[in-house]
Amino acid sequence: MELFSDIWEFLNTLNFVDIVFFFAVLILMILIITLIYFIMVNKEEEQKEELEETAEMKIVKEIQENMGKEEPVVNFTQYEKDQEDKAIISYDELLNKKNNYSLNYETEEVNDDISIKKVNLDDLVNHNKEVVPKIDVRVISFAKEEAFLEALKRLQKELG
Repeated sequence: MELFSDIWEFLNTLNFVDIVFFFAVLILMILIITLIYFIMVNKEEEQKEELEETAEMKIVKEIQENMGKEEPVVNFTQYEKDQEDKAIISYDELLNKKNNYSLNYETEEVNDDISIKKVNLDDLVNHNKEVVPKIDVRVISFAKEEAFLEALKRLQKELG
């Protein structure tokens, strides 16, 4: 019990300024320890992030760094150039490049419900350039459309 009495006597001998200074130093030490702790935690998180970076992420990072340096030159082989020229990119291109190919037959025989056709080997492909007929689309007038809508509404009320 002498320890507590000694501490109490020591505190009684201190004046107000000494007590404020003591607590200020104590708070400063706590803040410094807290700051050091946060710095250590941030370093650990950065190390974890570096370890979690996969090989694909590293490749992407290198590509992004190297993209600004110079533009890559791609050398195509003749086969690749042909494939690039023949490639169909959009539906419109598909329709424009569409050809109606069919085999060119010389004769056709039917034996027991089996059709036998002789192919002309000199001219294998027959280009049929058939013109697709243009379809006229008719649109009803606004007044007729409104009348039709009203009739549908009346029918729905009668049924519902």
